[in-house]
Amino acid sequence: MLQRDYFIRLIEEFNAAISRFLTKKEDDMKRDKELKDLYKQYVGEYDDLRNLSVDELLRYAREQWDENERIDKINMVAELLHAEASYKVQPLRQILQEKAYALFDYVEGNGSTFSIARRQKMEAMRQELDSILSQGQ
Repeated sequence: MLQRDYFIRLIEEFNAAISRFLTKKEDDMKRDKELKDLYKQYVGEYDDLRNLSVDELLRYAREQWDENERIDKINMVAELLHAEASYKVQPLRQILQEKAYALFDYVEGNGSTFSIARRQKMEAMRQELDSILSQGQ
């Protein structure tokens, strides 16, 4: 029970940290460094996680993360990818958005927590990705 309480507090802390990150207006180099720090502090090494495909990341999650924390950590990675996409330009923005969307979708399908905010975020991402795809045709 104590371990679960600690992890819940960690999730709350993560949500506050990601919110602060998204509201700061800094140059991209500084944001990249802060983002790498958030990865390291909450889910693991940036270079290990950010560059994995969705399937590789889910396999990593099964192998490396405790079952009780896995869905929440996958959600954290999705949040971090989404945050990075918010200040990147195309085509990297699209790649990060697609990966974040797929991970959010996995959390929706496999998690037990309903989140209106997550669903709204996914809908906004879907609209942006559809717009990008329609412009490319």
